Amino acid sequence: MEDHAITCTFMAQEVYEFTRPCYASFMQRVWNDSVKVPIIHTVKRIPYVTPLLRNLLLFTSPVSSNGHDTNPSAVARKGVMPLEVLDLQPGEYVQVRSLEEIRSTLDEEERYKGLYFMPEMEEFCGKKFRVFKKVRSITLESNGEVRKLKSPTVFLEGVYCDGKKHHDCDRSCLLFWREAWLKRVEP
Repeated sequence: MEDHAITCTFMAQEVYEFTRPCYASFMQRVWNDSVKVPIIHTVKRIPYVTPLLRNLLLFTSPVSSNGHDTNPSAVARKGVMPLEVLDLQPGEYVQVRSLEEIRSTLDEEERYKGLYFMPEMEEFCGKKFRVFKKVRSITLESNGEVRKLKSPTVFLEGVYCDGKKHHDCDRSCLLFWREAWLKRVEP
């Protein structure tokens, strides 16, 4: 009887073998990597272009009759956003910012730097937790692609999605927390 070692494969590898590349996401990546990024870097080097674009965005944002800005992205731009990088480490204590503070960082799609602030996360606002671990990369379930996170993101101990606002999903997924949504506190 021969003993054969079975190699361990990760879920990402398994998923990747049984999926095919999405043409739309491939074209988006080509556009971002080869066209969009060089254009943005070139335009940003031209003096006065960036301040001009910011002023143009503020000038063109709609204003309601009572004088308040109705453009959610403009409201997010005005919000108080932490400028310091916390560089949170596992075991440190943090407090989730208030819902108002977090909403001031979100764009019109309820995202901060691409990460969605889920409705299940609202119940944790104002509460204190320990950092479980830093999140440096994720595997997309849709195609098995591994992506590195550019913005500091962490998981918090004991903070899971209860799924109540997602048709009672019972996966108990860890919730992704941007450092901008947290503040360091003493234990």
